[in-house]
Amino acid sequence: NGLRTMQLYHPTIHATEILRDGFGETSGTYLTESDNSGVWLYDRPVDNRMGGGDDAVMLVVEMPESIVVAFEWVTSPAYRQFLIPAALLNTYGPPRVSEEL
Repeated sequence: NGLRTMQLYHPTIHATEILRDGFGETSGTYLTESDNSGVWLYDRPVDNRMGGGDDAVMLVVEMPESIVVAFEWVTSPAYRQFLIPAALLNTYGPPRVSEEL
């Protein structure tokens, strides 16, 4: 079908709840002047500290790249990051626990 998908990674200490109930919406200024909402995802496994520390679990979900790119935040040359609305993200779930760390 020509749709390219991306694996997106989300480190979290709330994996049990997310696997059971889906992703929840979070919001904050994230070093900007306005509030932004969504779920942070990355194009590769990132340090678990970004998701709560040593107890964090890396979740992974696949989404079409054509949808994901609209939510990209260009801030780091080391990885791509996306702030995706939870309701949209949950339509591509449930996520699975990643074996990559």
